Amino acid sequence: MTNYLATIDLDDEPSWEGVISKTVDMATGVEGTKIYLMTVIGGISPGIDQRYAIRGEMHGSIEYPLKDWKDSAAKKLEEIATQQIPKELQAGVVVEHGTVYKEIVEAANDLDIQHIVMGAHRPSLSDFLLGPNSARVARHAECSVTVVR
Repeated sequence: MTNYLATIDLDDEPSWEGVISKTVDMATGVEGTKIYLMTVIGGISPGIDQRYAIRGEMHGSIEYPLKDWKDSAAKKLEEIATQQIPKELQAGVVVEHGTVYKEIVEAANDLDIQHIVMGAHRPSLSDFLLGPNSARVARHAECSVTVVR
């Protein structure tokens, strides 16, 4: 039995099909195999108190609607899974927030994932200096990682 974690960026729809189809291809025909579909909500700097991240009209702070964002993302992931992953392979959806590569590696450990499948993107200059999320996941994950272009 192999558990797969297919990670997608909900803001990059063209990358979904490659990641999901590759994961389904690898999982098909292997008895007991399951696929988890995951996304990470970015834009929230780890370690910063959310209440002070957005300034309200009265110069106070307002909180991120994180629960609403996560619920919305989970609903979208469930729709994508229903449309693109055969029912017998579906294991569930995972929505986290924070540093993308760290959340993916932690989820893989928590879910006993044997294989992570994620998309690549066109690297920018900062990626060459810091390393893209896919490279970081490949370095830190305790399981196999496939990067789909």
